Amino acid sequence: MKKRITLTLSLLSLLVLLVLTACGGSGGGQQTASKDVDLTEVYASMEEVCDWWSDGYMEDLSEEMLDLYYPGLSQLEPKQLIARTPMMSAAVNEVVLIECKTAEDADKAQEILQGRIDYQVGDDTNPGGAWYPESIEQWQKTSVQRQGRYLALLAVADTQDQLADIFNQSFA
Repeated sequence: MKKRITLTLSLLSLLVLLVLTACGGSGGGQQTASKDVDLTEVYASMEEVCDWWSDGYMEDLSEEMLDLYYPGLSQLEPKQLIARTPMMSAAVNEVVLIECKTAEDADKAQEILQGRIDYQVGDDTNPGGAWYPESIEQWQKTSVQRQGRYLALLAVADTQDQLADIFNQSFA
């Protein structure tokens, strides 16, 4: 009887080990980009959804504005970086697409992008940089999308979910 129990437990242990090995250690967490993606093409696809962007509404952030809005981002020396916002608008429209050289840089970039969201939203002690309730509400809906070393901050009033889908589907 003891031999049968021992044999059964051994077989079950072996079966569990085989199942875990077959899974390849794929746990939850962030998705990993499996291919190179041209962020200029991704942004162009986003422009098609937001057709008014192509009229010069969205402008590249100058180096000074980039450092002001996203302190430390340019120091990561990204492989690709698109950072655009209108120079004047009543609606929330801010897009950052970035490819970092390393996973560590991507972690830092994610913190910087999230810091922008947190600043705009504010907290109990600070009112938030977005000031107006509608703008703060939109920033609260904003999140940082990540695919491996690629990240996107998409603070866009009406089409945020569509743009997030465009970004994430670029890696499928």
